[in-house]
Amino acid sequence: MLFDTTRFPLVFLKEDPQADSHDTDTEVQLATLLERGERFVLLTDHLPGDHPEESHEDRKRRALFFKRHKEHLRAFCAGLVFVTGERTIPAAVRLAAQGAGKVLGLSFDFVRSESEGVAAAERFLARG
Repeated sequence: MLFDTTRFPLVFLKEDPQADSHDTDTEVQLATLLERGERFVLLTDHLPGDHPEESHEDRKRRALFFKRHKEHLRAFCAGLVFVTGERTIPAAVRLAAQGAGKVLGLSFDFVRSESEGVAAAERFLARG
């Protein structure tokens, strides 16, 4: 994933065609973003479950990363907005996102368009 911070505090996650399935660069980019010490919102059209080829080890490594950075995520990430377009999001995916949000202390929203995503991000940021 590529982190586009040109509209900070809105941070757009974009698919990186050059990345392999062991994309530790994503973790480095997120850690760098957290080190800024400023609140932000992540927006992405990349949905949970978009990569079924992801290995168990990759999922485990990512879970450990989030566990290590949980306090910083709570402090600086105001939320995560999924831009779904016309895709229907299964209830199981929504429930999994909500569960992860509770564990990490993050707000999640699913919206249809980027403009709706920006509005949701602004609401997350306004919550203080």
